Amino acid sequence: MAEKYISSGIASPSGVLKTVLFGVLASLILPIIYIILVRLVPNIWFNGICALLLGMGLGFFIDQGIKIGKIRNFKIAIAIAVFCGLLAFYFQWIVFDALMYSANGFTFKLSGVDIKNLFKDAFFLFTHPVVLFDEIKYLNEVGTFRIERSSTVSGVMLWFIWFGEFLVIMGGILFAVGNGQVIKPFSETYDKWMEQRKKVNRINYIHSKDDFLIALSNKNTDLLKHNPELVDQQNFAEVVVFELPGEQSKYINIINVDNAVDKKGKVTAKKKNLFTNLKITNIEV
Repeated sequence: MAEKYISSGIASPSGVLKTVLFGVLASLILPIIYIILVRLVPNIWFNGICALLLGMGLGFFIDQGIKIGKIRNFKIAIAIAVFCGLLAFYFQWIVFDALMYSANGFTFKLSGVDIKNLFKDAFFLFTHPVVLFDEIKYLNEVGTFRIERSSTVSGVMLWFIWFGEFLVIMGGILFAVGNGQVIKPFSETYDKWMEQRKKVNRINYIHSKDDFLIALSNKNTDLLKHNPELVDQQNFAEVVVFELPGEQSKYINIINVDNAVDKKGKVTAKKKNLFTNLKITNIEV
């Protein structure tokens, strides 16, 4: 049976601090952009897309922190993601509430004094969550928007929509972090992340995972070599290689690609991940 990459689980205090710093900064900046967008386009479907992008954007910045901080502990990475997601959701409520209760309302025509007052209000709400929640409850009673030509949404339905918004944001950030840098192979010998090779090898389509693993364990030297004769119209498998100069072992991801060709000759590819982070040694790839 082929070996798979096993993370060391290391997460140094300095690495965690760097990752948290990236996440906190993103949690304070991206929600402002998010609130501006959803106020400019008050459409529930657009809001949902923006909520997903907010979560994915937060995940991207946390992922950069994980890369720089060399975090190899999945649980710690997810814990940081949850913390930053909660902070971002809390802060977007602060921004939303401050704008809703602002004497000027939502406008870009703000003086220096108006902006200063907004910052004061936001800081007050940040340090007084009970006051924020009371104001949110009032906004829920009166409603904050309408869905197309219906009446203003409020009460239980609005709580439901807000909860859905929370799930979308958290889902986006957890997906981005959980499938990001933290699951990629790391060289403990050289204290570096393995580098993904730019060129992706095309090999014959894999019909049996078991047969492929047997061939791999038998050190079949031609198994992973790039086959230039495979074209887009055919079914094939892709080999993504992670390597590092001087490191004896390499790690590979293998993806089956099913290509369907329509009458006009347009190729539609459907990919299926077969293996992730398989360890290989003494096999040319």
